[in-house]
Amino acid sequence: MGNRGMEDLIPLINKLQDAFSCIGQSCNLDLPQIAVVGGQSAGKSSVLENFVGR
Repeated sequence: MGNRGMEDLIPLINKLQDAFSCIGQSCNLDLPQIAVVGGQSAGKSSVLENFVGR
């Protein structure tokens, strides 16, 4: 999906949360949260890609 695809998901998730809020429902999306820290060219992207199976 790449970074651009992931960035495009954020507004979509926000719209879903707003829509559920408007109808008085909770939108409990169990989204994964992770932080990868390291220097430039340290392999952060490779670790994440292997983690998700790409």
